[in-house]
Amino acid sequence: MNRQKSGSFLGGTFILMVSGILVKVIGAFFSIPLANLYGADGNDIFISAYYVYTAMYVVSSAGLPVAVSKMVAEANALGRGREVRRIARAALTAFVLLGAALSLSMVLLTDALCRLVGSSCRYALLTVAPTIFFTCIVSALRGYYQGLSNMVPTAVSQIIEAMGKLVFGLGLAYYLMGAGYSLDVVVAGAIGGVTLGTVFSALFVIVYGLRHRAQALPDTGPCRPMGALLKNLARLAVPITVGASVFSVSSLIDTFMVKLRLQEGCLMTDAAAGYTYGAYGFAVKLFNLPLSLVTAIGVSLIPAISGALALRQREKTRALTESAFRLTGLLAFPCAVGLAVIPEPVLRVLFGSQPEACAVAAPLLRLIAPAVFLAGMVSVSSPVLQAMGRVFLPVWSMGLGALVKIVCNYVLVGIPEIGILGAPVSTCLCYLTILCVNLWSIRRMEVPFSPARCFAKPLLCAGVMGVFVSLIYPPLARLLGSGRTMAALAVFATVALAAVVYLLMLAATRALPREDVLMLPRGEQIAKMMKI
Repeated sequence: MNRQKSGSFLGGTFILMVSGILVKVIGAFFSIPLANLYGADGNDIFISAYYVYTAMYVVSSAGLPVAVSKMVAEANALGRGREVRRIARAALTAFVLLGAALSLSMVLLTDALCRLVGSSCRYALLTVAPTIFFTCIVSALRGYYQGLSNMVPTAVSQIIEAMGKLVFGLGLAYYLMGAGYSLDVVVAGAIGGVTLGTVFSALFVIVYGLRHRAQALPDTGPCRPMGALLKNLARLAVPITVGASVFSVSSLIDTFMVKLRLQEGCLMTDAAAGYTYGAYGFAVKLFNLPLSLVTAIGVSLIPAISGALALRQREKTRALTESAFRLTGLLAFPCAVGLAVIPEPVLRVLFGSQPEACAVAAPLLRLIAPAVFLAGMVSVSSPVLQAMGRVFLPVWSMGLGALVKIVCNYVLVGIPEIGILGAPVSTCLCYLTILCVNLWSIRRMEVPFSPARCFAKPLLCAGVMGVFVSLIYPPLARLLGSGRTMAALAVFATVALAAVVYLLMLAATRALPREDVLMLPRGEQIAKMMKI
């Protein structure tokens, strides 16, 4: 905890990664039983409602917490304690008003949004609408504490949110399904867990804030007036929010477009297109699982770089940037390779009650697997630019990526020989476009960054691991048998052995530098154990 309070970048990352793993495990216990409960048709309704919610969620949580975190980190680095507290008050006021407006808008536009995504998700949208208001409160306080390099409130509130979703969402879905309610009502019950989880998360951060409101901060500098702080908050937050909103809205349009193009180009019925898109959603669930780990890097990176730049510590900025990229590669490469090598066995273990949907999703998961690395790199490169004050650059890159995704989906999905396979290809091309623009922008800012130095060794280690998995899984699966339990055991055993092989390769190639390890909590002990 001392390292965290002293502003350790990797210390904060470590805390968020641990919470991210717990959140994803809890989320898996939520989403996987639900997918098995209501199948691809119910998954289509859930995804449609969730993408609408995400579009609103991005407006409330994409730019404002980043702006608050950056402003708090800069003011705290310069010793402006009063200004730090004033930023928190300004942000909370703005967030509450924004959240109320967005929640009300979502309720009023429910029917129009249902027509946009072509899904009967009306009840689900009404159920999730209040979430935006409570998310804004959570985002304001998370941004404040992230700016102070205190990731504990963010980590704990994420876990509380996930537990609320699991307990209430899964419970309501099973109850409503057993009581004979229609599929759209069952999905609304499931997504209602998201709302209740966010309410409990908001209560936690409010109580935490009240208990720590007297936290002592250095106060040796001037304090800007509230109006100037609000203006600066908007100047930083609006471009980030617009960029993320463009990408989120494009994903929402994508939901409607993919199903429409399957009907127009591949001559599918509305029901068949919805089922196919729902099956693709299984692949997307697995694609999203590893991303919380690398997202934690970006969250910790913004206050760390902002504070270093405020003190004109350019060498520290360079070291933080390179460490973030290197850690992203170490985490993302094995996840991408693993999903690409044995997609169908993994899907069948998780969604065994939907074998037909798993068969549809398997090639889609293999195609979307490279986007795990690309999306992870985007989640780090964008915060680097934002922390350096180049808030408009990620806006343009995300807008260009969204355009690529929409165009490619329209063209590829409408070709009968390609069909739904065009959706994951479009996703990969989208993230590749964003990443290329971001990296080009970072290099233009004269931040030394060597892709070969950061990624060569992790890629080699992940490649060896992938070859090992492709060789060990088939005989292991034959040895253990074809029953569902034995098949699951074969997958888990393969994953465990692959993790050992990857760690051994990392140690053998010295892919993780000692200076990065030392910035982790108990870094000296870890370095000694790994003989780094």
